[in-house]
Order: sequence, then structure tokens, then C-alpha cells
Amino acid sequence: VVRGNDVMIANDNLRIEQGDHVIMFLTDKKFITDVERLFQPSPFFL
Repeated sequence: VVRGNDVMIANDNLRIEQGDHVIMFLTDKKFITDVERLFQPSPFFL
């Protein structure tokens, strides 16, 4: 996760915030849609 000028390695306590950039490396293209789905807002989110 890149936040401003800081690069942070993901861990259990890290929260993605507005303005963050998430960099991921996938070894198999078949998982791209799964990852995209993780970052879509839930229709139940208020």
C-alpha cells in the first residue's frame, strides 16, 4: 500500500484509506476478477 510518500507492507492491522494506492502482483490472471470484486463497494454499505 502506498500512502503519500510511504510504502507499507500489508498486515492484519493495516486499513486501506481513501487516496491509498494498492499494488498487487498476481501469478495467475484467472484471479483478476476476484481481486476486482474485493475492491467494489458493497450495495449494502451505507
